[in-house]
Formats: sequence, C-alpha cells, structure tokens
Amino acid sequence: MRRLLTRFGPSLLALVITGCGSISGHGPVSQGTMRKLESRTISHQEFAKRLTGADQAIRLSRPTKKIVVPFELRSGTPVIQAAGPDDKPMDMLLDTGAARLVLGASSAVEARVPTIDARQVRATMHGVIGQESGLVGLLTPLRIGAWTLPTYPCFVRTFENMGEGVSYPANILGFDLPTRYCSYLTLDYPKRQATFAFQEKFRPGSLRHTASAPFRVKDGVAFIDLKSKGVKWSCILDTGSFNGIEIDEALASKLGVQDQGKIVEGLVLLAVGGTMSSDKARLRTVTLPEISLLGGSYQQSEVDISPGIPRVGSFFLKDYRVTFDFRSKRVWLEW
Repeated sequence: MRRLLTRFGPSLLALVITGCGSISGHGPVSQGTMRKLESRTISHQEFAKRLTGADQAIRLSRPTKKIVVPFELRSGTPVIQAAGPDDKPMDMLLDTGAARLVLGASSAVEARVPTIDARQVRATMHGVIGQESGLVGLLTPLRIGAWTLPTYPCFVRTFENMGEGVSYPANILGFDLPTRYCSYLTLDYPKRQATFAFQEKFRPGSLRHTASAPFRVKDGVAFIDLKSKGVKWSCILDTGSFNGIEIDEALASKLGVQDQGKIVEGLVLLAVGGTMSSDKARLRTVTLPEISLLGGSYQQSEVDISPGIPRVGSFFLKDYRVTFDFRSKRVWLEW
C-alpha cells in the first residue's frame, strides 16, 4: 500500500474556486453513488497488473504534432472538455496547482472507473481548506483533443462540495500529466486555448512582449519565486485558483501587512477538503508597493491574504499567454 501511494502521490495541493451563492456544505457522496463505485472494486494486485506497461503505452499514444484544445473560464479558471469511455464528454479543470488527475464520484461511476478496495489502499487529498479521503482508480481511456491515452491512474473523490449558484467542475486534470508527457504546455487566456506539445521545442510567438522565470516541480506542482519589501518566498503557480496573488497569514506578518485589509464578504471558497465563506476564512486584500515575479516588477499590487499555500492564480494570468516549458524548466508570459 505504501509503495502505491508514494508512486502516484496522495496529495492534491491547491484547488480553490470562488463565487457568489449560498453554502450547503461539504460532505460524503450519497450511499447509492458509493455502492456503484464499490461494485467495480478491484484488488491492489489487479490494479498493478492493469497498470503494467501503461507508461510506455501512453508515450506511444502521443500525437506527432501538438494539439490545441479550447477552454472556457468558469469562476475564472480554465476548464477543457476531455472524454472518457465511449467518448462521453468530461469537463476538467486544467489545474497546475493539482498534483494528480481527480474525478468526482459521479463522473467515475459514469466512466465505469475501477477503484482499489478501500481496505487495501485509500488516498488522502489535501486542499487549501482541509483534507478528505478518496479512492485510487484507473480511467480507461482518457481523450484530450486528438490525444487518446489508453489508461491513466486517478483519484476518485468520495466527498463533494455543495453550493447553489456556483459553477465549478468536479474533475481535475492535474499537472502530472503534462509534466510527464509534454515538452511544453501553453494556456492562452485571451484566446481561451490550451496547447499540449510533445516533440516541439518552445519558441515565443509573435506577441510584442515576453517575460520568463524559472519554475520547479515540487510535490507534483509548479513553484515560482516572488519578492517584495526585501522578503522572498516560494508559491504555487496555480491555474486552479480564481484569484490573483495570494499569501498566507505567516507571510503577511513577514511583510508587515497582517493587520491590514478589510475582510471580503459574500464569496464562497470551494476546495478539496471543505467549503468555507470568505469572511470565515478572513479573506482580505492588501496592497504591496512593489512585487517581483515571473520576470517582471508590478507596482501597487493587490494581494489577498487567504488560507492555504501562497499561490499565483488565474486572475493574475488572465491577460497572458502562459507557457510551461518542461525542457528548460521556465515559465513564459507573452502579451
């Protein structure tokens, strides 16, 4: 059990989406849904057998040319339409702040995903608000545009966030897949397009301005460095966050802004591990005189103090074409 969880990673580090609406809460999926999941339970040994040779099969399945997939912004975050068995559509949040592919329980049932017997292996997924247990399964197949992966390991949530008036995806395409199998990944926010490249070397395009900075992959997600007021810190570059630049309470104290900012009300934080109102989370906005990140310097920058690991989200990235170059380990902004 320990070997399996170490190999595929038990953590989902950062997913947060917000919107207006009433909070119903966070809790386990229905007993009926759980019974359907359990009807396709397999042993740890059978799971390992089905996964044998999967990595090589996925590498052979990669298209010879890059593929471009449209996305839409939901609650400010990029959502693509992938497909599962029988080519049934499956909306997925393209989340560079998530370490692994995650399916909601209902999507896993519809896709006939086999999961390992929970008595043998059970995953723990960590979000920005809390944590929850889940199952380990196999999605067979997974299609992204013209790319069909024969099979791919996934986590299946056994909990769900419940809220009215808030649109958010149940499924997450994590950062591990492009990191492992792509030469670069581009999210063009103005054009609403994601590009998965496999053999091509990344070259900046025709836009007038470019900036770049190194990134590193830690715990399965991309980290970059930021600096302000003489303080340097590391944060997740997180397309799964609707927000801009976010810091935690400890960093706010180092920057001397811990007692600043008015608490934001009327928003709902939805994350793996919980649901929380913005006022309960003490979400508040402060201004830093200057902040350096991703090869640029930004004056009078608004920064949110919020729960979880510091991160830079889609609200900051929304005006850029953003590329993760996995060969050079650099992230590029073009505009």
